[in-house]
Amino acid sequence: MSSFDVVAPDHELTEVEERAWRDVSDVGIAVARTEWAGAAREMLIAAAGKYQSLVQHKDVALGVQELTGIRTKQPTRQWMGGVLAEVSAESLRRGEPMLSALCVNTDESVFDGYAAIVGAATGTTPPDADVHASHERLNVYRHFEAAGLPSDGGNAMIPSKLSAARTRARKAAIAERPINKCPKCNLQTPANGICDTCD
Repeated sequence: MSSFDVVAPDHELTEVEERAWRDVSDVGIAVARTEWAGAAREMLIAAAGKYQSLVQHKDVALGVQELTGIRTKQPTRQWMGGVLAEVSAESLRRGEPMLSALCVNTDESVFDGYAAIVGAATGTTPPDADVHASHERLNVYRHFEAAGLPSDGGNAMIPSKLSAARTRARKAAIAERPINKCPKCNLQTPANGICDTCD
């Protein structure tokens, strides 16, 4: 899976040129969230145009502030969930798959709050948010006719970094399982607990 770079503004700011920033406290959280959601939607639509493209949560947070000129000093975790919830609501209103599924943490897992947003939007909270997001991403790529989409329509996939971490965790869990041994010969017993050598 590839990461998608933050969408750049129409022009680069020079050292001399100063940005007329607005603070969220000046415009109000409702206005800021609406503007940020619009900017986030545009960033995610750009990502949806390339098969298997993802956008990191932190890049969306920086990008929406840059694109709207509205900034905040609050930690991202305190406000991005609300922004992505609005993006998801707009996607559903338009009959689109949830664009917010393209937004991931640095480990390529879905952002905190994804499962809750899905639950609020659909009435069902997914048992595994990352698996749900992988299917939703595929629907997003298909809906927006992503470049590089395979002719067979592609497959829902867990991002490579997250998949590798899950594989390591499964192997570690298997390695930590206790081994049942025969009390007589000390050999490992089969799953039924009966020693093939002694019984």
